[in-house]
Amino acid sequence: MIRRLGSHAGKRIYFGYDRYIRPELIAYREVIRAHGALVDAVGDDAQLHYLTSAELVCTAVQTDPESFGILCCGTGMGMSIAANKFAGIYAARCMSVEDSELARTINNSNMLCIAAKSGIELNTLIVDTFVRTAFTGRKLDELELITRFEGLPAPSLRVVRRTA
Repeated sequence: MIRRLGSHAGKRIYFGYDRYIRPELIAYREVIRAHGALVDAVGDDAQLHYLTSAELVCTAVQTDPESFGILCCGTGMGMSIAANKFAGIYAARCMSVEDSELARTINNSNMLCIAAKSGIELNTLIVDTFVRTAFTGRKLDELELITRFEGLPAPSLRVVRRTA
């Protein structure tokens, strides 16, 4: 995935969210649907917890390499942290248009995490930029190093005590 060039335009989009997006859910679906085949990964109200949504979307994107995901919770932070635990998922919490552009051009992110609290107007611009911005191979050596981290065992922690 990390070497794939181009934009996400026209790809399948897996969409996950939690209860914070419910008041504007229809508007979000329309914004996302304008960019590709929307697959709403949240089936019912029982699955409105952000961790359940993140898991559903991430596992779908892992098995569908011609897709990407959009996750939305109150702040976007919980979704981003959870999503980045999945191998092959490169989630970016974007709070601005510039963030979403850089998430694509520098990091080739395949998972956009947005904050419901930012509102539909700003998030529409963020989604539009994320989908349309192409990855051109910039900093590929650094991205390949990141993919190596996925297979490394967790380091043992060493406590260093300072003495006065």
